[in-house]
Amino acid sequence: MATVLIEMSDSSERQHRTTLRRLVDEAEGTVRIASAYVTDTGLLSGSRGQDVRLLTYISRQDIIFGATSLNSLIALIDTGVKCRYLFEGPRLHAKVYMFGLQSAVVTSANLTRNALDHNLEVGVRLSGVAAAQLVTWFDTVWDASEVLDSELAATWLRETQVEREQLSTLRKSFEKQPELSTGKANKLQKLFEGTNQVFICNTNRRNSLNDEKSMHDRGYAAAWEKFNYPTHMDRVEAGDTICMYAKGEGIIGIGRAKGPAEKLESGAPNRVVPEGEREWRIPTEWLVWKFDHPFRWNSPNATFFDVSADEYENLREDLKEHFSEFPQR
Repeated sequence: MATVLIEMSDSSERQHRTTLRRLVDEAEGTVRIASAYVTDTGLLSGSRGQDVRLLTYISRQDIIFGATSLNSLIALIDTGVKCRYLFEGPRLHAKVYMFGLQSAVVTSANLTRNALDHNLEVGVRLSGVAAAQLVTWFDTVWDASEVLDSELAATWLRETQVEREQLSTLRKSFEKQPELSTGKANKLQKLFEGTNQVFICNTNRRNSLNDEKSMHDRGYAAAWEKFNYPTHMDRVEAGDTICMYAKGEGIIGIGRAKGPAEKLESGAPNRVVPEGEREWRIPTEWLVWKFDHPFRWNSPNATFFDVSADEYENLREDLKEHFSEFPQR
């Protein structure tokens, strides 16, 4: 038997939260939850005394960017929830809630406040053999995972404190950016309507928040040898569209190339990054930059690449629609 759960409700609490909460309360036996990200504590706030097992995936980047909240995990552990995590191998992306051996919910909703209270989510409730098979799957992965306790989580908080503070400062700096001027809004519209080439550049956020900020503040889309597809950067001409992609987040900025690629050796003056591999960069006038409102998209594994071909037409149209809605830098 399967029941579709559609995240639409006129009540103050959405269907996923109310339904999952009821199933937690009614569960006979172990409650098992696999969630790619965790920020919510409310769903399990009344589960003290129950056998609750929470399995997640944790990376340093998830902690820094807040995809998973260590404070929330510590709070859950302190109420008696048994937590384990994966950090190597294929990334855990499952969202499955299991209630004893009787029933389970397979859903798009992570154990996060956004998923349970704001997002449009959909899930399917299963029972019988299907639910039991999910329990078997969970237990197999659980046995191969690592134990997470409050002490380890607190250690990770301390180790990432500087980077989390840097990110907070960076976000605040972008929030203070003035509204997009009429001139730049017109340029953005012309850029979308033109027949120029379109390229995507990785911001290097995963490795350095400062690199991303420097590219924004100084007006360059940059890469450092060796990177995939350097010939793509050599194709850029003045007037082409440059999109900036933050790995794991999406496309956050769009600008107009002011000229072709420049190449600077290590130690050359005025580099974005003073030392290191040869720096390839495109001087760019940024027209829109939405640090916290990315266009969600999974990039190919490339640092700088051309998306001018017909196969990327839908991507370009979606970008136009997304960034036209956010007229602020």
